[in-house]
Amino acid sequence: MFAIRVIKESVEQVKGTPGLAATLSDGADIIGEVGLDSLQMLRFMLELEERLSIQIDFDALEYSYLNSIQRLAEFLETIPQQRPRTSLP
Repeated sequence: MFAIRVIKESVEQVKGTPGLAATLSDGADIIGEVGLDSLQMLRFMLELEERLSIQIDFDALEYSYLNSIQRLAEFLETIPQQRPRTSLP
């Protein structure tokens, strides 16, 4: 599942811990196990939006989706991709 890899790589980037992605299981708890603080969580969500070309509906995002990378990936894969942004001349 592409989203799982993106989630793990994004966690690694936000935490600034090289090699972290390789150690995370698909069932890893993003808040409890990984320990993202509120600022890191914001950066993480923005990173996911950018890398997956989606717009996360935070009203639909349930706290329980953050209890596992697999669960979050399943939620993210229900979000339609956005069209790439074009720059104005």
